[in-house]
Amino acid sequence: MSAVRRLTGVAAVCALAATALAASPAQAAAPPSAPDAAPPGAPASVPPGGPAVKSAPSTSVTKSTSPATAPPDGCWGTGPVATDPMGVRWATRYCRAYRTGDVYNYVGGVWQPIGRLNAGDSWFACQAHGPENPPVQQWLNDIWLYTEADDFWDAGGWGGFPATHVTGGVNYGPIPDLPWCPWENTLAKRGVPENTGALS
Repeated sequence: MSAVRRLTGVAAVCALAATALAASPAQAAAPPSAPDAAPPGAPASVPPGGPAVKSAPSTSVTKSTSPATAPPDGCWGTGPVATDPMGVRWATRYCRAYRTGDVYNYVGGVWQPIGRLNAGDSWFACQAHGPENPPVQQWLNDIWLYTEADDFWDAGGWGGFPATHVTGGVNYGPIPDLPWCPWENTLAKRGVPENTGALS
C-alpha cells in the first residue's frame, strides 16, 4: 500500500466528522431475504474512468499490511496511532478490505470520492452511519469506516470507506471489533455506542 500521507483539507474532514455521516436516513435492519455476511476474498475491482490521482508528500504514518494474520471476519490487532487533518489522534485497528474502493468525504457540500484505498489489510479508526454505500452484488450498508486513502486528490485523504468493501459485516450492520466514531453519538435514534477510537 502507499506509504504517503498528507495532513490538509481540514474543512472537508470537519464536515465529515461534524455532519456528514449523521445526515443519512436511518436503516434499521437488513431486508428479510438479504444474506448475512459479506463475501470473503472477493476479487479487487477498480472502476474505469476514475479521477486522476496525485500522490501526497510522505509523513511519519503509513498504511501497511498488518504484521498479524487476519481473522476471516471483522477487525483485529492494533494499528498505528494516526492523526487526521483536524489534529485528532486515533487508535486504529486492522481490517481487511476485500476489494479496492473509493474513500468518500464531503467536498463543496457533496459526498464524493476523494481517494482510493487498495484491497488488503489496512488500518481504520472507527465506523459511523452515513449515506448508502455503493452496493456490492447483494451486499448493502450505510456504515462508513473512517481512514486515510492510499492515493487521494482531495480532503487530505481522510474520509469514509464503505463497509460493503470490508470483510465481516452484515447488511446494515457494523464491522465487528471496530469502535464507533464519536460523531455516531449524535444519531439519536441509534442509541449511544459504547466505545470510540479517538485518543484526543
